[in-house]
Amino acid sequence: MAITEFLLFVLTATLGGMFLCGANDLITLFVAPECFSLCSYLLSGYTKRDVRSNEATMKYLLMGGASSSILVHGFSWLYGSSGGEIELQEIVNGLINTQMYNSPGISIALISITVGIGFKLSPAPFHQWTPDVYEGVRFVRQIPTSISISEMFGFFKTP
Repeated sequence: MAITEFLLFVLTATLGGMFLCGANDLITLFVAPECFSLCSYLLSGYTKRDVRSNEATMKYLLMGGASSSILVHGFSWLYGSSGGEIELQEIVNGLINTQMYNSPGISIALISITVGIGFKLSPAPFHQWTPDVYEGVRFVRQIPTSISISEMFGFFKTP
């Protein structure tokens, strides 16, 4: 196996995590974890000749794609409800100024964002796919922990 590819994926995932820690708008808040996640998918399929690794990578990729689409759906509801703002502080100000913070659109946005991040982090109700990935890949055991730590710090940085 080529060590160059492995190191490139690890460094790109690290770069995505670093961008996530400094995210203050919706675009960066989406692109940074996707950079991190795509490298995690590639690393989980790094042992190409192992059948269990291929199955685990496919499940990981499909669940990641589904969670990304749900997350973008929540971000679009949040973007629309805030009056077209992408920065987190401006979203809060827009929701307060238009008094949309009690609307059903915000509830849909927050539920979609919670579900999207939940499938990415794989906590208790969203963890059905995680044991299959752990079985198929040996070194992916550290990846969800580092995703959850970086996403929590990046997402909850600006209240």
